[in-house]
Amino acid sequence: MTHREEELARVLAGPEFAPVRPAGQSVYDYSLLTLRRARLLNGAGLTANSDWLGRGDSRAFPGFLRTMGWIGAYDLSLLNVLVSHQIAGDALLSHGGPGQLRSYGPEIDRMAKVYCFAASELHAGSDLKRVRTTAVLDPSDRTLILNTPSPADAKVWIGNSLHTGDVAMVLGRLVVGGRDEGHHWFRVPLREGGRVLPGVRIGRAEPKGGVTANQTGLLTFTDCRLPLSALMDRWAAVGPDGAYRSPLPRHRRFEECLATFTHERLFPSAGAAHAQLLACAVTTRFAVVKQAFGAPLIGHPHYRIRLSTAVCRALAARHALAALTSVAVARAAQGPPARDQVVHALISCAKSGCTGDARHTLAETRELCGGLGYHDDNQIAPLLHDYEIAVTFGGDNTVLGYQASRYALRHREEFDAVLDDAVAAAGGVGNVRLMRRICDVLLDRVEQSGPGEASTRWTRAVCQTLALGHWAAHPEGALGSRLMGQYAAACLLEHSLTGLRAGILDTDAVLRLEETRQAAAAAPLDGLELLGALAVPDELITAPIARRDFAERHVTAALEDLMAVAAPLAAPEGGTSS
Repeated sequence: MTHREEELARVLAGPEFAPVRPAGQSVYDYSLLTLRRARLLNGAGLTANSDWLGRGDSRAFPGFLRTMGWIGAYDLSLLNVLVSHQIAGDALLSHGGPGQLRSYGPEIDRMAKVYCFAASELHAGSDLKRVRTTAVLDPSDRTLILNTPSPADAKVWIGNSLHTGDVAMVLGRLVVGGRDEGHHWFRVPLREGGRVLPGVRIGRAEPKGGVTANQTGLLTFTDCRLPLSALMDRWAAVGPDGAYRSPLPRHRRFEECLATFTHERLFPSAGAAHAQLLACAVTTRFAVVKQAFGAPLIGHPHYRIRLSTAVCRALAARHALAALTSVAVARAAQGPPARDQVVHALISCAKSGCTGDARHTLAETRELCGGLGYHDDNQIAPLLHDYEIAVTFGGDNTVLGYQASRYALRHREEFDAVLDDAVAAAGGVGNVRLMRRICDVLLDRVEQSGPGEASTRWTRAVCQTLALGHWAAHPEGALGSRLMGQYAAACLLEHSLTGLRAGILDTDAVLRLEETRQAAAAAPLDGLELLGALAVPDELITAPIARRDFAERHVTAALEDLMAVAAPLAAPEGGTSS
């Protein structure tokens, strides 16, 4: 672990962070506790916006991203509170002029005010080109009047906004002199002294299916007056004559507004990767101790097949992120990462791969722990519940596939070079070369037929190729090499129809791949060696089933809970129990 990760583990082991959600605590109190935790982590120097790629020392960025990933494994609600604030802060830091940065940069970095990111609308969804919130310039006093034209245009799923948000960064259309100048970012105060400001209405976007402590609201604006300084003015301004000026053409203004989303999509990927590692570590510990049919679970071949398959996905997600951050850091030296469409496409592919696999890994590990895996205290069920939504937020994976494949086609030579480097790093491992060819076939299909199913398959193939290239270059021992071979075979089997149709594979090759996968997956597993490969900090593993005395812990806790409930029930009316 890096020094930053060690410091995070120390903080998470403190009294303010255990348990994740105290028993009997309301959602409201849990959300306030989560915000306090976010500020503690920020105050400890672990999560500030200044650590984003392109702002601080780029060499430290991979460690920062891993830190955010472990926070997501601890509690996705906590990660989302931090990310909601950070991406809103980035909208200001990326689009604000020098005066705005001086005025508001420090409060963002310190979390002195809680920021909210208000881009998505009910009807527009992921199609941000269709947002209809307007900010109209009133020439009489040079103020902006912010309005939500209809209920369908309400800003929705706005993290941090429901109870505590101080400021929203709102994506809307600027109208000057009756002319729609397109997309811009606006800094909109929501509360002052805890009171919602005039012109702002905040409703509930809850209850959600998970991530309950990230309080989400629905925002509407009715004649909400803002000073002209609310308009982010790095590349947009309204002169003393009331005329709008920008060095960017209209289509570039929209592209510029979307630049802040590049980082946003890294965080659900990192959280999903580290949540998989945590779930696999809990399951491995349980499998070593739990007896079934006269032997520990890990001693049964079919159980090992299922466990090793889950571990492969978890380790592959970690390798994919390591490969991606390496590329992003290298390219950051050439230009701002938020404007790099190749990096944006790669990040979108990683999000699709990591969050898509997390649903399968978390479901499998939950089942591998039997009924105990469904117990909230044992960590896996809450992770499964929360991370299901990760495929949707931060950009729906299917829509991201459409966008990423278009970017890759637009910059095909550069994008191909990244994948070629991944193959070269693998040292000529045959299955990595085959996956690289699968990527080309799928992208060619997108070019011929347009975005669609092939885009989705292509994003996964790209993520898998990045993971395999990095993994083959960093196998980390015999176990790592074996699991990498198992994962490579599984990836090619997933894309076997594509390979067969393109002549990359034949039926004999497909059968050999399945034999390779089965043999590697069923091989004996050493629990300690597997835990070493997963490398999950002990402080993050709180599940009772991850302890050798899990049975004693489970029974004791069950009886204590029963007595706590039974005591008030047994008390006479108007009195107390003896």
